[in-house]
Amino acid sequence: MPQQLPVFVATTLLMLVIPGPDFVLVTRNTAAGGPRRGHATTIGICSGLALLTLVAAAGVTAAATDPHVLLALRICGGGYLAALGVTFALAARSRHPDAADPNAVRRTGSPIAQGFACNVLNPKALIFYLTFMPQFVRLDGSVPLQTLLLGGLVIGCAALWWTLYVTALGALGAVLARPRVRRTLDVGAGLALAALGVTTLAGTLG
Repeated sequence: MPQQLPVFVATTLLMLVIPGPDFVLVTRNTAAGGPRRGHATTIGICSGLALLTLVAAAGVTAAATDPHVLLALRICGGGYLAALGVTFALAARSRHPDAADPNAVRRTGSPIAQGFACNVLNPKALIFYLTFMPQFVRLDGSVPLQTLLLGGLVIGCAALWWTLYVTALGALGAVLARPRVRRTLDVGAGLALAALGVTTLAGTLG
């Protein structure tokens, strides 16, 4: 059994609540496509976390923390966030401020794929799994099983938090459904994701 589980869960929830790419993505997708699209984004996020859990449990820490691997992840992750941000901004531009355009939502891609890629290509998420999580693993027990348990807790916390968040946003459905509000959120989300992507790339090249 892993040690200090309450501390691990509390820290995980804190890291989930702090706004980042997932926050921007879930907010935008929920506003643009309603709670159904927001929950689909949550499924993608949890799927990405599940893959990272398997990677950590498989014991590929040495390969995953190789500088060349991390560099590739930063480039791919930064490029993906920047491209996704541009896609959202273009979707807002193509939508008339006084008329809803359901096709604009579909053109931005699958929310499940977006949530999955946003986590798998995020080097910070990988570092969390491979540097922070091992601190709670007992060396006198099965490391892979403990890693799977801790990863399961992370997935459970993420599913709970994003489900509650999407549900809360759903209560504002009438406001978020207004074309002008959706257009503003598209622009804001696009700029935020693009800025995060550019910052990641700049840090990589710097």
